[in-house]
Amino acid sequence: MKLYIFDDNVLISGANLSDSYFTNRTDRYFLFRNCKPLADFFHEIINVVADSSFIVENEQLVPSPKCDVHPYLGSAHLYREMLKTRVNRVIEKYKESRKTSSNCMSADTWIYPVLQMGLLGIHQEFEFLQKLFSLKNPELKMTMASGYFNFIRDYEESILKEGDYHLDILTASPFANGFFESNGFSKYIPPLYSNISDQFLRKREINGRLNVKMFEYRREEWTFHAKGLWAEHNNQLMTLIGSSNYGYRSVHRDLEAQVMVVTRNPTLIDRLKDEKNLLFEYSSILDMAALQQPEHHIPPLVRVISRLIRSFL
Repeated sequence: MKLYIFDDNVLISGANLSDSYFTNRTDRYFLFRNCKPLADFFHEIINVVADSSFIVENEQLVPSPKCDVHPYLGSAHLYREMLKTRVNRVIEKYKESRKTSSNCMSADTWIYPVLQMGLLGIHQEFEFLQKLFSLKNPELKMTMASGYFNFIRDYEESILKEGDYHLDILTASPFANGFFESNGFSKYIPPLYSNISDQFLRKREINGRLNVKMFEYRREEWTFHAKGLWAEHNNQLMTLIGSSNYGYRSVHRDLEAQVMVVTRNPTLIDRLKDEKNLLFEYSSILDMAALQQPEHHIPPLVRVISRLIRSFL
């Protein structure tokens, strides 16, 4: 979860606070001003997670006083159930509060917080994306961005075997991967993602989903970390903004938070399209020919271990 809350304002992003995000690392940032319900919701979610985490005392990690079950010295199952119950209480509280709020059907823009906490059995993002990726609508145009493209099998099968729509996928080129030319085992991370893209494109060919295309971002001396989803149909646009990469870790291991924005406001639609198009200004097509370029060389070791370590990405 990457959230920054100031009074009733919420800044949500996929970015951390390290130096590169303020200099030469491409990411997305949305600021929701004077949105008290959203700020209150995420404030409570963060507090619930913090109360179930460790705190630093005298340079040592100790469980929070409100953490009733130690996450690894106690029962891992009971710990997950404790945290799940606390998070669900917050979700249910805000569901009830929205039922009693004034009618907003006349509005032209709606926002929805979306959580994905697979370890706790909370799958809001997964359930939504499964339905979205399975749609059969040739007039629907969808775009997905992730610096670390690594769809889970469920998403791959929904997109390639069930869905029928236009989908553009934007990911980082090896040059724009934060681990490019790093030392140790991490130097294999860029070719690992090249291998994942190679496998996905081969499956695309097998399933005849030629309206699914991949692009890679490359900007001199910049890295790419933008993540999100855009869907356009009938003069309406939906976008997801937040911490999820839509990969194995995001679905099954991490605690992720996103905001879904749905709008029919022409001005906002244009701004959201401009934001998306700006990411593509530094992109080129990623196909089997591009994967033959030297920067996409996949060592035999990477092909062997890819399946084993993919669930950690």
